[in-house]
Amino acid sequence: MPVNKSYHHGNLRTALIQAGLELIAQKGVRALTLREIGAHVGVSRMAAYRHFADKAKLLAAIREAGFEKFAIALETGRDAAGAESIARIRGMGVAYVLFARENPAYFEVMFGSPQESGAPPCEAEKRAFQILESAIAEGQSKGDLRQGNARLMACAAWSLVHGISALKLDQTPFADGLAPVDFVTACSNLLLSGLASNAKK
Repeated sequence: MPVNKSYHHGNLRTALIQAGLELIAQKGVRALTLREIGAHVGVSRMAAYRHFADKAKLLAAIREAGFEKFAIALETGRDAAGAESIARIRGMGVAYVLFARENPAYFEVMFGSPQESGAPPCEAEKRAFQILESAIAEGQSKGDLRQGNARLMACAAWSLVHGISALKLDQTPFADGLAPVDFVTACSNLLLSGLASNAKK
């Protein structure tokens, strides 16, 4: 049962976002309402509306917060992999899958139907993609990756890993018995063999 609390302005906004994530994890995006979120936190509906005029505004805030967290995860995965270009891209692929598994509510809002949030791509989303594109461009400049359209290559890599993340591998036969991280590593190796500078044209 929610307990009434006294929130400072910024704290309530954060609490409403967290409550939204918890309820999305339980019921999905479509079942979410601001009234229920307010009740979950223990504040009135009007208190919730002072921060978010409607459900779309709340989802846009969740989406932006998710992409900010996602971008940090990609950077961490990239940097932990060392200096070798292929390893850095592979590290981001693993980080992507782990983020999806560990943050399913964020993932649902971030990559759900645009009609759900009603928001255009946010700066955090653009930055997350730029992290991957820049890593590919850097690999090209070092001669580790084949030349070509770095943005197109980034789209291909992103699409592969996103598909793996969305499949929920522990519930499908596609992983052939591999753990999700091992499966994304194997798939990344297949893709990256085509990006390597010595790959056959």
